[in-house]
Amino acid sequence: MTKPIYKCLEENCKDNNREYRFRGLCRSCTEYVQGEPVVPILRVKHNANGTLYQAQTRTSMSGKPITRQQMQAQAQNESAYRKHKTMMRKMRQARRDNPEAFAMPNEPVEHDCCATDTCEHKVDLSNIGESVGEEE
Repeated sequence: MTKPIYKCLEENCKDNNREYRFRGLCRSCTEYVQGEPVVPILRVKHNANGTLYQAQTRTSMSGKPITRQQMQAQAQNESAYRKHKTMMRKMRQARRDNPEAFAMPNEPVEHDCCATDTCEHKVDLSNIGESVGEEE
């Protein structure tokens, strides 16, 4: 990071070509009476390339600091989120290890023997979609 340069902005300044590494009063433009400045002329901050320095505005996310209660609530939410995430990861891992234990009651479980037609576990779904007779 380069250090800023300070220059006088007055038109008739004798020190116009001179660059200072510190802010302060321009010696040639400031009017003094008995060693005290009467009309102070300040040097202005410039970039290293000589252009006038423009301060960047800082924008914060929330605009104001959060309270202790808000910080505790945020920490509690983050903790609950991490616990839920861990629980879901462990549930998926257990489901991968033992898919039969997590099968729905009406959902058929695919076994190695299900590839053949002689499987005993297969559910007959041929009657789905048949209309029911009117018995009123």
